[in-house]
Amino acid sequence: MKKLFAICLAFLLTANAALAVEFYGEEELYLKTVSEDDVYAGGGLVTVDEDVNGDLLIGGGSITINANVNGDLFVAGGQITVNGDVSDDVRAAGGTININGNVGDDVIATSGQLNISSNSLIGGSLILGNGMANVLGSINEDVLGGGGKLVLGGTIYGDVNVEIQDSVTLTSDARINGNLIYTSLREAELTEDQVAGFIEYNKTVVEDDYGTQIENMFSRFHLVWQLIKYLSLLLIGLILAFLAPRALLDASKVSKEKPWRSLGLGFVIAICSIAAMIVLAVTIVGAPLAGILLGIFLISWYVASVFAAMFIGYLLLKPKKYTNWNLLGMIALGGFILIVIGLVPIVGWLLCFLATMLSFGAIWTYKKQLYDKEELRKI
Repeated sequence: MKKLFAICLAFLLTANAALAVEFYGEEELYLKTVSEDDVYAGGGLVTVDEDVNGDLLIGGGSITINANVNGDLFVAGGQITVNGDVSDDVRAAGGTININGNVGDDVIATSGQLNISSNSLIGGSLILGNGMANVLGSINEDVLGGGGKLVLGGTIYGDVNVEIQDSVTLTSDARINGNLIYTSLREAELTEDQVAGFIEYNKTVVEDDYGTQIENMFSRFHLVWQLIKYLSLLLIGLILAFLAPRALLDASKVSKEKPWRSLGLGFVIAICSIAAMIVLAVTIVGAPLAGILLGIFLISWYVASVFAAMFIGYLLLKPKKYTNWNLLGMIALGGFILIVIGLVPIVGWLLCFLATMLSFGAIWTYKKQLYDKEELRKI
């Protein structure tokens, strides 16, 4: 894994000027200097107060971006607030996302709640996947996607085509210059002059929707696949419990003591690795290396899922003595919980993803601690 990260860093930093990046990772991170390159950052509390003249890729617990981003913004976190302007696209995932600035192109957002202020202008389309979305700003193109509830309060210059579980609401200031096509439990209350194009309403059939979800959740193939995943996790867990028990325990302690730092670091390393593989894949010489890196990354990610299971078991079970078999028991319990969580529609995969990302970063933090101790011994 260390070699993979080193290769990713070396390639991204030296390939050419267009691929130059800056990396930051702290528990509390404040970026106060203007960056002329792409910026990768992660931490528990992250604040960006100076402009980024490239792409910004950032992950953490609470993220506030007060500066302008003259490129794309990729962000994932618990609480995300974007007060500055973004020249290109915004791709965001988190608990709560607040967009108070302007965006030059598309916004793709998935979260528990999305809030776009009335002063914001989205230059492209808005693609939703949210529990609750308050879209009070103007959208130059279309609004697409779905979620739990949707409130529109600005001008939509294109079409609105959404599937909403509960309701679509248009405030008195809302205007749709295109068509309104929506599926929801209740029909929206609106005036004729609020939609310039045609209106198509499809009522959500609750019984069929939930019946299909339950049928898919407990289908024979799905359950067999989950069983295979669980048995594979136990096998890898058995190997790690006897070959690397200290790593399992120490990485779990890191996840507990530094959760936001680990989550941010895991996000940054994953983005760096994927970016390096994409760049290598487009070259004839680098394509074989990209395949090797992809294999290493997938193996590392699967190992991280075992560490995630161990972390959950570590939080729930506190044996008087940590034996190899006790460690395997923690992995078995944590793995079973992850499998059950993964069955939950919509949010299950996100929770499992975040748990694995947390452990992914904790593994790297643990390896760095080992490296630092080894360097101290040499001194």
